[in-house]
Amino acid sequence: MTNSIAAVALVAELLLLGCGTLSPKPDQSRFFTLSALTQNEPNAAKQASRTPGISLGVGPVTLPGYLDRQEIVVRIAQNQLILSENDRWAEPLDENVARVLSQNIAFLLRAERINAYPWPIDRKPVYQVEIEVLRFETDAEHQAQLSTRWVVRNTSKKDSTRYHETRLSRPAQGRSTEASVAALSEALADLSREIAAAIEDMGGRKLSTGN
Repeated sequence: MTNSIAAVALVAELLLLGCGTLSPKPDQSRFFTLSALTQNEPNAAKQASRTPGISLGVGPVTLPGYLDRQEIVVRIAQNQLILSENDRWAEPLDENVARVLSQNIAFLLRAERINAYPWPIDRKPVYQVEIEVLRFETDAEHQAQLSTRWVVRNTSKKDSTRYHETRLSRPAQGRSTEASVAALSEALADLSREIAAAIEDMGGRKLSTGN
């Protein structure tokens, strides 16, 4: 009888250990979003230029397939990428980029109306910005890298289109994901300034650079 009791106790202990091993691990995911320029930015007043009544549409914004994922991507070599195990984008990255660019450009131009792509037929903007993102990640040196091709069109005039290609780099102020995302946001802000300046130039106005 004693041996039977001992055997039952051993089986129960093993079952308890097994349940502990198979129990789900806590979710360690962390979620991040890009940030836009705000009135609290240094030199904010100098950066902004008033363009009353400007009608602007931002989009489409396209990303390469390797960035079309929830995991945050880091480039560790020219032809090698790694995906973060726990750090993820809180929303589709193309939507996050498009929204931040729209907010930045609206702030820089003090635009009264910014349309997100796709817009209704009856709300076609005068100026349209299309952006193709070629690269958007931090590298092994903790530099945020942004490469894009972008187009600004004045839809009210024929043959009024400007084509641009931009390569930007911003150092991350630390080795954390938070610092990397902040550096990527700064690179987007730099691109927004270039786009805003191009729109100003097409409209015959000059945008202050904040220098």
